[in-house]
Amino acid sequence: MKHELLKIKGIGEAMLLKLNHNGINSVADIIRYLPSRYEKHEISSIHSMQISKAITIKGKVDKPPVLNYIRKRLTKLIIDVTSETISFKVVLFNREFLKSSLFVGSDIVVTGKFDNTNKWMVASDLVLAKNYIEGVIPKYGLIDIGDRVFAKLVMEALKQETLFDEDPLPDELINHRHLLTQKQMLSLAHCPDSENAIEAVSKRIKYEELFRFGLRIALLRRINNNIVSIPKKYDIQKVKQFIESLPFELTSDQKAVTNEIFRDLKKPNPMLRLLQGDVGSGKTVCATIAAYAVVTAKEQVAIMAPTEILAYQHYQNLKSQFDLFGVRVEFLSSSIKGEERNLILTNLQNGSINILIGTHSLIQEEINFAHLGFVIIDEQHRFGVDQRKKLRLKGLNPDVLLMSATPIPRTLSIAIFGDMDISSIKTMPLGRKTVQTNVFDFSMIDSVIARVNDELYHGNQAYFIVPVIDGKEGSDLLGVQELYDILRKHIFHEYEIEILHGKMKNDDKTSILSRFYEGSIRILVSTTVVEVGLNAPKATVMTVINAERFGLSQLHQLRGRVGRNDKQSYCYFLSDSILMGNNRLEILEKTTDGFEISEEDLRQRGPGEVFGSEQTGIPKFKMANIINDEELLHLAFADAFEMIDSQSPKVVQLVNNTFSSIENFQLD
Repeated sequence: MKHELLKIKGIGEAMLLKLNHNGINSVADIIRYLPSRYEKHEISSIHSMQISKAITIKGKVDKPPVLNYIRKRLTKLIIDVTSETISFKVVLFNREFLKSSLFVGSDIVVTGKFDNTNKWMVASDLVLAKNYIEGVIPKYGLIDIGDRVFAKLVMEALKQETLFDEDPLPDELINHRHLLTQKQMLSLAHCPDSENAIEAVSKRIKYEELFRFGLRIALLRRINNNIVSIPKKYDIQKVKQFIESLPFELTSDQKAVTNEIFRDLKKPNPMLRLLQGDVGSGKTVCATIAAYAVVTAKEQVAIMAPTEILAYQHYQNLKSQFDLFGVRVEFLSSSIKGEERNLILTNLQNGSINILIGTHSLIQEEINFAHLGFVIIDEQHRFGVDQRKKLRLKGLNPDVLLMSATPIPRTLSIAIFGDMDISSIKTMPLGRKTVQTNVFDFSMIDSVIARVNDELYHGNQAYFIVPVIDGKEGSDLLGVQELYDILRKHIFHEYEIEILHGKMKNDDKTSILSRFYEGSIRILVSTTVVEVGLNAPKATVMTVINAERFGLSQLHQLRGRVGRNDKQSYCYFLSDSILMGNNRLEILEKTTDGFEISEEDLRQRGPGEVFGSEQTGIPKFKMANIINDEELLHLAFADAFEMIDSQSPKVVQLVNNTFSSIENFQLD
């Protein structure tokens, strides 16, 4: 039987394979594959131009374009253009293929931003005028299928498909929130006739996505609240003595968070709390106090960190703190084998080990606790849902504390971690200086090197961070070894330099980090393996190469590796994106507030990219954005929580579908 898609004009065997690759297997699938965004194509007069504001104008090419090769895989095409008698130059990066099609006299339409001289425009798009289409243009983002091609297929499909499924949303919600019906939305989505139509379509799509997510959060919270545990009978006097032994006074936020955790320990339901705080805010201290309380209650504690380096650092710190209090702390990783491993497993099972610290190796089947009462997961977004669940199942409904140094505002935490309680630490310990941060293009590399050299001359240490291990994979990125060779041979001859990356053997990584902590290694060239939790107080300067390849929150985390003492520290981000008129990193120069930076990162990239969809269980929304659509999110969540017990057949169906997908997802 001929595939139904082959009956659509424009679809042959090759196009059928491309459609299938995008998950489109029927005529109905074509219609229901909605645009991810819309662009309004409108030509403006150059006289309405504003500095640093995007504008689309029509012009004529005055001279043959000039192509400059700046450096590896970075070109600059310069075009002399006149629009409405005003002449200026257009700059496009990495668009050398346009040179052959732009002749003197060619009419073009160009979109970009003018600099403050009005003489240069950095362009984001340029097309021949004859190919420019004005109006509202749907953008689908399909793999290997252009937007124009798919739009034509949609028009053909709409001629043949006359059946629409029954609307999944109840009529009362559609009417109450003034939403389009599904049939109306599908009709308008592919060919909107106005901005109002786009807004109506977007509102319907976003609302339904957020409403379904709200149902999931409501169900998870209900499941978690129905789980019963035994309250912890900890020794408050011993806990107070431990707090008094600390060499510093807890901040007001640390005290408040500690009290929140202790109230959870007393409840007849297991704790599920997210502790979020900026880099260096002191989250680990709060977790350590709680761990000691659980130990005084005669129960065991498991602490899981994403890297062996960080886990071992936790082990060293906690062991030194707890030795005086008779608490036995052990470290376990995949590199510990033989008799040493067997002894740890035996002592864990008989209860003589109070606190076990390790990586994901803690979830292996052979690991058995005598009485696991408390699970602490550091940098929780580095672990998948299943990994967190497996560690929890090592005990009988233990309390769970998740920690994250990628904080987000409380109102938005509800959307991402809605089934958890949230604690936040915003105040920083006294004595910490703000890390001075600058974003430079690569033309400033000599100045940056001079600044780094000055820090080294005064006895401090430096990080150089690159995005990849091997920079020779057909890209313009510097790798670890390549940068190491440049620095060692040509720049910093007199200082000891080492490299660090995730593919190295654990023993080698541990040895290098130990020497870096001690100060014998002065420069560390590394990937983001140093991002989480590492504490080298003598390091005062960091340079991140190709910084545009990282998210804002990740760069903020990296920056947190310096400034861990009372000395002034510095961080330099090198990026070519500045040349291209896109300095999305400038917020890092303006603030060191992790909450503000994370919010901007979420706005730019979405929660799935920042936290990882697998790690948080956040659905990949087609159109909704929990930052930009916060008001609609609250409305959808309020409706979901209110209607979860509704007897409406449509709501019952939505709840049943949601429950079937999370019934084994408790406390995660």
